Amino acid sequence: MKRRPLLGMAAATVIAPRSAFAQGYPDRPIRFVVPYAPGGATDTGARAIAERLAVILDQPVIVENKAGGGTIIGTEVVAKAKPDGHTILLTPGALAVNAAFDLPLPYDTFKDLAPIARFFDLPILLAAGNEAPFKSMAELLVWSKDKGNIVAFASAGVGSVQHLWTEYLKARTGMKLEHVGYKGSSEALRDVMGGHVPLFSDLLMPTATSVQAGKLRGLVVAMSQRSSLLPNVETVGEAGLAGMEGAVPFGIAAPAGTLPAVIAKLNAAVNQALSDTGLRRRLEEFGFILIGGTPEFFSESLHAECDKWRKVIKDAHIPPPA
Repeated sequence: MKRRPLLGMAAATVIAPRSAFAQGYPDRPIRFVVPYAPGGATDTGARAIAERLAVILDQPVIVENKAGGGTIIGTEVVAKAKPDGHTILLTPGALAVNAAFDLPLPYDTFKDLAPIARFFDLPILLAAGNEAPFKSMAELLVWSKDKGNIVAFASAGVGSVQHLWTEYLKARTGMKLEHVGYKGSSEALRDVMGGHVPLFSDLLMPTATSVQAGKLRGLVVAMSQRSSLLPNVETVGEAGLAGMEGAVPFGIAAPAGTLPAVIAKLNAAVNQALSDTGLRRRLEEFGFILIGGTPEFFSESLHAECDKWRKVIKDAHIPPPA
């Protein structure tokens, strides 16, 4: 007869501290792991939102760069961290792609991380060298698909989202495209501007600056609306490629097992930060498309990205990145 009340009291002693912890969260600085080297646009974006989150949460949000292993090292740090909400991750654009390649990762992408919110997308830009025999997306389609010319395209590397998106474009249009992988965008950009490779699939920024300077021709942005950075470059929809939108997605996540109330508090803080006019203006100058939304939306997006690229990888027989 006495066992039931005792069990109830035991449950209450477990729930009460957890509830109190969530209410008092955060009670110390938050470690924000960025799986990239300092100084790039992605790192700048992370630091910008960290400043706003620190104000909203009334605790320092300290960016810690953990580059290496194709973003795997930094991601593992958070996946294996204590799930108390005081260690969070800038989820890399490669998160879904690494899972799609079925790489032997030291963590389970969908079981070891708790999505907090989508942060921003970096759209893809397809550009051509000034010496290329096509000056628009329509001309490229005619040159490659209708005339049967093989067109080489450069990207930041095998297995990058830019590479996969262009393979998807190839399958969708029937163009004869041949990939030339580089170890980073800067090497690829140099060869495209030098006339060695006619086509370049890269992120909107920083490649848009080369288009603005007249060093490349922008053919199409993989967006639903024109970019303010390149207002004269048509979207995929305008080019007759509806549904071909593509971007490298970034988000914020915590270790799996983090209390739902803590995830909810972090999600609210991220969305509040993203509504700040100053932050939006600052990040949009880098070509970021700010997203936000619920943890569920972010989780669904990750699964959809993984499924999409897994099919492209399989159909195009793309080997995993070295």
